[in-house]
Amino acid sequence: MSVKLNVKSVILYAVYAVVLVLMNKALEGVPLSLGLYFAMLLCGANIIATPLLYVAASAVHLNYILTLLSLFEAGFLCAVTFIYRRTKRKIRFEAAAYLAISLSLYIVFAPWKGIEGLGALNNEFALKAIAAVAVAAFSFFCFRTVYALLFRVYRCRLKEEELVCCGVVFTATGTGLYNLIGFGFYTAVAAGLLIICVRVARSPAAVITALVLAAPPSLVTFNPSPLTAYVASAVFVLLFSKAGRFVAGAVGGGLAAVYCYFSGGYDCSAVLIVFKALLLFCCVLLPTLPSDAFCKKIKSALLVKEVLPDTAVTRSRRRTSEKLYRISEVFREIECAFNALDEDINEKSARDRILEDLKEKCCKDCDKNKKCAKTNVYTGFKKLIDTGSVKGKVSLIDLPSEITVNCSDASGVLKRLNSLIAEYRRFMTEAENAKSGRALLAEQARGVAEVMKSCAVELCKSYSEYSELEELIKVKLSANGIPCPELYVNGEDMEITAVTSANTNLKAITRTLAETTQRRYILKDKLCYDNEKCSLVFCAPPRLDAAFGVAYAIKKGEKVSGDTHSVIKINEHSFLMALSDGMGSGEYAKKVSSTAISLIEAFYRAEMPEGTVLNTINKLLSFNRDERFTCIDIAAVNLNTGIANFVKIGSPAGIIVRENEIKVLESQSLPLGILDNLRPTVCSEQLKNGDIVVFMSDGITSAFPSQTDLYAFLQELKPLNPQSLADKILADALARTSQTVTDDMTVLCTRIFEK
Repeated sequence: MSVKLNVKSVILYAVYAVVLVLMNKALEGVPLSLGLYFAMLLCGANIIATPLLYVAASAVHLNYILTLLSLFEAGFLCAVTFIYRRTKRKIRFEAAAYLAISLSLYIVFAPWKGIEGLGALNNEFALKAIAAVAVAAFSFFCFRTVYALLFRVYRCRLKEEELVCCGVVFTATGTGLYNLIGFGFYTAVAAGLLIICVRVARSPAAVITALVLAAPPSLVTFNPSPLTAYVASAVFVLLFSKAGRFVAGAVGGGLAAVYCYFSGGYDCSAVLIVFKALLLFCCVLLPTLPSDAFCKKIKSALLVKEVLPDTAVTRSRRRTSEKLYRISEVFREIECAFNALDEDINEKSARDRILEDLKEKCCKDCDKNKKCAKTNVYTGFKKLIDTGSVKGKVSLIDLPSEITVNCSDASGVLKRLNSLIAEYRRFMTEAENAKSGRALLAEQARGVAEVMKSCAVELCKSYSEYSELEELIKVKLSANGIPCPELYVNGEDMEITAVTSANTNLKAITRTLAETTQRRYILKDKLCYDNEKCSLVFCAPPRLDAAFGVAYAIKKGEKVSGDTHSVIKINEHSFLMALSDGMGSGEYAKKVSSTAISLIEAFYRAEMPEGTVLNTINKLLSFNRDERFTCIDIAAVNLNTGIANFVKIGSPAGIIVRENEIKVLESQSLPLGILDNLRPTVCSEQLKNGDIVVFMSDGITSAFPSQTDLYAFLQELKPLNPQSLADKILADALARTSQTVTDDMTVLCTRIFEK
């Protein structure tokens, strides 16, 4: 902050000078103004004007010793502040030591009148030491108040502790005003301030103002009656504020006059009574003159704004847009999953199945089976099936001649066909309903995805909650000769984006970031948008890393495996490993397992709860007439903490292989797609350096005679890299089945290690 020839700076330092004088009058001989002076220096006030006004205000003590002491205090603290500013450092906890040095001469040389009634406790040096401690404590309140009023009140709501600090400082200032002008004049000024507060705020905040205004006379006189009188006046002014501004002012002024009369404020000469009455009239009249519209403008200009700064808003919108865009991708995946699992309803294939079933049940054990195969009996069956599909039921009159002439069990054929037709019609109805349901859900998912995507486009801005840390980092970078006009800290992981010159020393930046944040940072991304500026993105690398290995074998006679595995990065500090074993084998099982894995990846990338992920997949698989089941193993690992969250659904036991032991993760739940109410097995484990997480499909576990044999085999193996371990497990399983793959086999291994 510097002194400039403008209205704002003149008003600021004028208020500063007045408050200094009032603080010096609050407690005679106690330099409370020192706290305000030091707070102004800490907040960046001009290093020349600030100490000059402080020394000038000390003249109110009318004691040359106190003036000389204030000169020493001003010079010492000014010199300290000057050194810190030249070295581009900030004064922190060492401020207490500087205050102690400033007050040391006060304790030794300052005059002290003493306090009556203390007797033996009335020790001059002890009382001055207590006063010095009070000044030091008051300095803290002054700093929080000055910082809040200069830098925070226009950007955000003040915290409760900041409001308390403001109340303490205002009370000290009011006490000085009370001692300076006396009870009667103070009551008039307080009445005017109270009316102004009511007109501007129009809220119960006026009661708080009344308490602050009543504190000085109550403290000086040790009488609680001002508290009651001021609070009552505030309440009445609030009640009459809707009746008009002049009515409210008259009520406030009348109550102030009555209180002053009964409290002895008019026990003085006639001249003073007139002066007090005129002052009261002016203090009441002036706050009532501005219109309501003008008061609203004052409120909007002075009081706390309800919105964040533009920079914070823009950054908030970007983070929100990124989240919405990821969620829109999830709904897109849901739509694709519904479309991928959909089937066309083929009536011809259904009738062919009815014909084959009819031949199996009615003709297989018939003596004329071979003879009918050479005639047109089966053609009659097809005609009868077509008739039944239209009518819903067949009778003797519907029998074609091909059957009545050649078939010896026409009644049995009719009975069996009617049963098959009923099943056929039920099948067609369910298939149509399932198809319609999937189409509806896919359409809804598409609509939600479009809405969220459009919202993400509109809100493509960013936000950071670390504004103070951002300013500190920019100061540190500037002190090291690195200009950085823009810098943002985003997210829980404290990712840092900095805009600086293209030829900046990256090592110097990372070293400065590490010193400031006490965290190690590495360059994540770099984008130079012209020949002079670059946008650099730094992130803190995780403590752990992971290596992966997979081995698999396809069931004999199949072209593809029904098992699907996945290893993806969720974000910079976590990853996901998953294994899905589809029901059966081949293309059908592959479609089911890959669909489940795709949805799991999308949901976890969007950082959605695992319950939402699994319930959605479960509903999707159970939404079809055919059995579509899948067993799933999931592990989400945090590379900062090493904590792994496991989810197991109908899958074989998962295993954590350690140097001297193995830990088994059992699953007690049924596969996905069987029950509507999903109850997965969920657990968390703390992974250590060198641990290997092993997921296996049932093709591997069924190759071993028992789980005990599998665990014994793994215990015999020394810690290997994950790929070698996966290969050895698969090789041993194949050896136990004589190289005959009767079911899809998959082994997925992940090793955790420290960097």
